[in-house]
Formats: sequence, structure tokens, C-alpha cells
Amino acid sequence: MDKDTSDLSLAGGDPAQPGEKLRLVLEAAAVMGTWVWDIPNDRVIADERFSKAFGIPSQKCKAGISIAEAFTSIYPEDRDRVSREIAAAMAHGGPFRCEYRVRQDDGEYHWVEANGRAELNATGHAIRFPGVLMDIEPRRAAEAERDRVSALLRTFAAAVPGVVYAKDLEGRLLVANHGTTELIGKPPEFYLGKTDLEFLDDKAQALQIMQTDQEVMRGGKAVQIEERVDMPDGSATTWLSVKAPLLDEAGEVIGLIGSSIDVSARKQAEAALLELNRTLEGRVSEAIAQREAAQEALRQSQKMEAIGQLTGGIAHDFNNLLAGITGSLDLARRRVREGRSADVERYLDIAHRAAQKAASLTHRLLAFSRRQPLQPIRTDINDLIGGLTDLIRRTVGPSIQLQVDLTAEIATCLVDPVQVENSLLNLCINSRDAIGKRAGKIIITTANITLEEGPDLDSELNAGSYLTISVIDNGMGMSAETLLKACEPFFTTKSLGEGTGLGLSMVYGFAKQSGGQVRIVSEEKVGTRVYLALPIAPGKPAPIASAQTLCDFEPQWSDRTVLIVDDEPSVRLFVSDVLSGLGCTVIEATDSQAGLQLLASDTRIDLLVTDIGLPGGIDGREMATFGRQARDGLPVIFMTGYASPSVFEDDVWRDTSAVLIKPFAMDDLVANVHKMLGMPGQTMHA
Repeated sequence: MDKDTSDLSLAGGDPAQPGEKLRLVLEAAAVMGTWVWDIPNDRVIADERFSKAFGIPSQKCKAGISIAEAFTSIYPEDRDRVSREIAAAMAHGGPFRCEYRVRQDDGEYHWVEANGRAELNATGHAIRFPGVLMDIEPRRAAEAERDRVSALLRTFAAAVPGVVYAKDLEGRLLVANHGTTELIGKPPEFYLGKTDLEFLDDKAQALQIMQTDQEVMRGGKAVQIEERVDMPDGSATTWLSVKAPLLDEAGEVIGLIGSSIDVSARKQAEAALLELNRTLEGRVSEAIAQREAAQEALRQSQKMEAIGQLTGGIAHDFNNLLAGITGSLDLARRRVREGRSADVERYLDIAHRAAQKAASLTHRLLAFSRRQPLQPIRTDINDLIGGLTDLIRRTVGPSIQLQVDLTAEIATCLVDPVQVENSLLNLCINSRDAIGKRAGKIIITTANITLEEGPDLDSELNAGSYLTISVIDNGMGMSAETLLKACEPFFTTKSLGEGTGLGLSMVYGFAKQSGGQVRIVSEEKVGTRVYLALPIAPGKPAPIASAQTLCDFEPQWSDRTVLIVDDEPSVRLFVSDVLSGLGCTVIEATDSQAGLQLLASDTRIDLLVTDIGLPGGIDGREMATFGRQARDGLPVIFMTGYASPSVFEDDVWRDTSAVLIKPFAMDDLVANVHKMLGMPGQTMHA
């Protein structure tokens, strides 16, 4: 580096001067500063931008500081690594590149990239070390968001039955669910990132599968084929696979997504049927038995085909969302490389909104499968609907007359009020869409009914007293054929892009999970009536929580210690950073055993924040229960993306715990931390 380069920030005067030109170039390239280290004299001279990046007064940087003083601004956990990489560059001479975090003027740590060169003298000793500092905080944030969304997709894929996977253009497995692991007979780390040829024992079979995959990606169209697969136990099976090209935002093929179901039973049944046709003179009893087995196999095949349809809908909606996420992140990364940071925040906002839509899709599917984590409280349904009326009126629009008739005398149900609101809004939006642009009417009523054993009561429900919420409209109505499919996931009569087909399926799943049922009566050109029946739970209803406006992010909990237990590093990093920003002392554990040891120790712990699904032999709920034996009344915030409906039914957890559904917003986390730490008497010691 020459003299101009070593003092870039001080170059001034005529813009035509070399130093000024270089300064302008560096500013446009997101350079945060420059330095020159005189190694024999241990004197680092840096410009004003470097001083701001390291939080060191500019006068000291211009006069020269020691390398040790510069290191005080580097994040403590990064210092040893930076020292080793500097020493390696000095030992051999030549280029140096390292990414680490530094404390800036605002006291916050930001990611930077240092690029320099160690210059050696004739005897091979390092004497001079010039370099520049680059701002990579936006890139790091984009990468973290990408990793979070990828983890969400992996979690979602793992919950889907059958075999679901995604591959890149080279045929390497990128994402696969648990069904894939069972099929291959090896853990995910054995096959992820590898091609079929690398992890399948039967190489001829692997080559055939890879050839089919390449044909699908080259052809650009989805195909349905049967493939022979040898199971880990050596048995040969037949799988029906649906494979489709994976496209990016520009419509370019970037890989392949597929799902497979085992149709061996169906194939065997078909063979049995053919055999029956050839041997009709055989024993009648044997033929009947085989025919019944064949029919059962066909019914199972139909169930598997329904799963294939569900998988196709998931792949379609997630492809759309992922296209927006990956496209926005790619554009953000490109803008960072070009030094044009103005648009980066906009692209990150687009990616964040798409990620929220992906999370919403997951929650709707969990609702349909009756696996969403609910937080039931005694709720006055009449009061809830009354408070929601204005929002519904604005949602359906002024052209539709809204009539609300809340006649139920006993209106208390043990339900999740948020899901009741979501269900009612979904039903009203469906009614609005059915009415269309013409003037129409929507009626919302509540009533107490008694359901007796019979066709009006679902088989898994008990007869008894129920509260019904009815949504009635005079829209276009549904045909008998449409009515049969109304609650199926991804089924919709709306135009492409106007609905996912998950609204009614979500309402259906919520009703079932809450111990209720849904009934729909509809007639074409007359209208539709939807009855949502919920079991009555006599008792005093809990007050409806008011909407929270602003979260306090001030570091007001400097006297509190919080234990975070989660096996996902990105989740721990996010929660830890937020809690540290609130002033808390944070302790982290990666599994339930490590969490138990800390809870049983003398370490002060005022709040436990834990995932429910944890490695280590016990889950987060059990770990928290054991922890409370040593720390009576310890407040707990549970984090979960999937939980059994019975996890939070015990009264012992109601007043001193909260539940965050992954992925959750930072505001929700902060609000619950304030709530838990702000409870009277919450200064917990071992």
C-alpha cells in the first residue's frame, strides 16, 4: 500500500488528486475504514471511518495505537481466532482476510470483513500490515434469514408423511423428511448433500433414478412414475413418485422437488386381481378373501394419493414463497457486493414478509391436522364476537349488510380466543367472496344447543351441551360435489392467487382439536350456513387481553438471569441477543440434560426460556417440571412449533408460564419476557 492508500481518509483538496479519487471509490464500495500497522513499532494508524467502526477516538487512530488497543473493540469470542489468522498471515506474508464483530460508537457489535496484506522484509519478518475494513452486516443478516427459513422448511418437510425431498441440479439431496430416512435406512447426515449414486448400494438403481431426475429437470414438467426401490432389509418395493422441477423467481430450473409413496401393496393387489381373473375356477372362498384384500389395498392407495395431492399443494405454495425469499436475498446480496445498500432493507422486508406467509401456511396445516399448539382459556364467546364486529364490518365492506344476533345465554367455552377470532374471520371472508360485488347479507349468531347421539354428532364427540357460532350468507352457495370437498386442504373454488384453500380446513381442524365440530349446509344460488359447535365450559370467563401497542426494549432487567435451552444455534442466538438487549444475564444450554444441571445448581436463574422438543432424553416440559422442584414458582416461556394439545392444560402452568409459537416476532418475545420478569416475587435463586 502506498502513501495515499495508507491515509485515505485524510486526502483532500482537488478531487482530481489520486487520494481523493480513491477515497470516493472506497466510500462507494461500503468500506468502513483503512489502516496501516507498523509492526516493529506496534503502531496502527487508521482513518476516521476505522475509528468509528472500532469505537476509538479518531485523534488516537490518526496518531497511532497499539494492536492490543485495537483488539479491545473486537468481540471477545472472536479475538483468539483473529489473532491466529493475523499470525498465520505474518508468518508467510501475503493476503489476509477475516470476518469478525467489532463494537462501534453506538455500543453495538457489527460484522465486518478485514482485508489486508502482511509485507515481509528481506529476512522474512513481517514489518508492515496495511488493509481495509468492509461492512458485511447486511450480508450476515440476509444469510441468517436464509438459514432460518431453510430450517423452517426442513422442520415442515419432516412433519409431512411419506417421502418428501428436494435436490439441486447435480442431484444432491438438499432437504428430506423422516420418511426419506426410513426409506434409506441411514441418518440424514449420511445422505444429505450427496447424490443417489453416492449413498445407494445398488448403483444401477441409483443411476436410473438420477437419469429420471435429469430428464424431469431438462423437460421442465412434472411427471408421475413408478420406481423400484430396495429397502434396507433387502426387500424390493415399488414406489409411486411425483417429481417436478424446482424453479427460481425468474422461472429457471434450480433443482427438483419430489414426493413418493409405497404402492407395493397396490401392485400386489393388482397382480392378485389378475390372478383371480385367470383362475376363476378356483375356490370361491379364496377368491373372496383375496378380493377383499385387494379392495383394502386400493383404499390405502387412495389415501396415499390424497397425501400426494396434499404434498403437491404444499410444494406449489412453498415454491412461490421460497421464490420471493431467495430472490430477495439474492438481490440484497448483489446490492451489498455492488456497494448499493439503499435497496437492501426493502429486499429484506420482502423476504421477511414471505417468511411470515410460510409460517402462516405451516400453522394452517397444523390446524387442519389438529396439531397446532393451542392456549385455551375460558372465553365469553358473545363478548369476543361483539369486540370483533367492527373489524368484520370493515373486512366484508360497506356493500354487505352485517347482522349480529348473540342469543346464547351460556356463552363460556374453554378455547383459544385467537383461533376463534381467526376462524370467524375466515368464515366471514368466505361469505364475502361468495356474495361477490353485489349487495348481500351476512348473519352471525350464537345459540345454545344439545347434541344427541345420531347423524348430527361426530362419532368421536360426546353428546351434551354446545355453543354454536353460525355464519349465514346469501351468496352463490355450493353444489353437492363442492360441499363434499369444502374442508379438504388446498381445495378452493377461487381463482388462482385468490386463496390457498386452507381457510375451511383450518376451521375444521381447530373445531376438532377443541372438542367441537363443523357442519355446513349450502344450496347453489341460495347461500351457505356454517355451524361451528364448541363444548360449553361453565365458569367465570377470563378477561380478553387488550392489544399490546409498544414493547419496551430498554435494558431494565440488568439484575435478572435467564436460562435459554434450545438445540438450534440460530434460535439461541436470536433469543440471547434480545434478552441481552433487555439487560439480562444470559446462560445457554443445548439440551435438556445440560439445562437440568443448571437448574439443579446454585446458579441464579430468574426465568427459563426453553424449546419443548429437546434432545437429551426428556422434553422441555419435563425439564421445566423437574426444575421447579428446586425453584418453586420459576416462570417459564415455552417455545414450540409443534406440541401436543394436552401440554399446557395443567392449571399449575397457567399463571407462571407463556407459550411462543415458532417462528415468533421479537415484539412477542420481549412482551412475554416483561410479563414473566415483572410478576411479583420473581427473584428466583437456587
